[in-house]
Amino acid sequence: MLLAFIPSYFFAQWLETLEGIPAQARLLDHPTGQRWVAAFLGALLLQLLLGYLLGWLLNALLARWLLGWPIEKIRAVYLHSQVPAAWLKPAAAALAGGRVAIIAVARWELERKAGALRYVLRKGLIAWGLPMYVFMYGVQTLLRGESLEAQEALRSALLWLGGGAVLGAVMWWVSEFNYRKLKASLGL
Repeated sequence: MLLAFIPSYFFAQWLETLEGIPAQARLLDHPTGQRWVAAFLGALLLQLLLGYLLGWLLNALLARWLLGWPIEKIRAVYLHSQVPAAWLKPAAAALAGGRVAIIAVARWELERKAGALRYVLRKGLIAWGLPMYVFMYGVQTLLRGESLEAQEALRSALLWLGGGAVLGAVMWWVSEFNYRKLKASLGL
């Protein structure tokens, strides 16, 4: 996934030459800057997802052809996260099977009692959105030697905190999906 930053660098260089954006200038100050920021972030997200998919496929192919795993084992490990007990440390191997799922269900039940809003605030806004806002706006602005401006600070806060809220909501939804799937598989 980190390799996705390499094409992103070249994409950013191409954007500079395409639109005649001067080096070291703020992209948002350019007339089409907001559109290009959105395009760049979209391209970066797509590259990260493609990098994740490529890594997953590469691991599955290596397991199949280099290690000689049968297709069923590849499906179990890579699609269903059913790690063989032999791969685990002895303490974790003792918990393998249904007990791990029961523990995961119990942990999520504690988490979900606090509610979706608190989860999104804690995991999305505070854990991801706020640090990204501080670094991507505050630190970057100060490193460029510029002053913090209220309008730009608000725009950046909306972007990063909004992204954090979306991330938190997606994490909640995925956790709920996994919780229901685990409960059904355990017959709870």
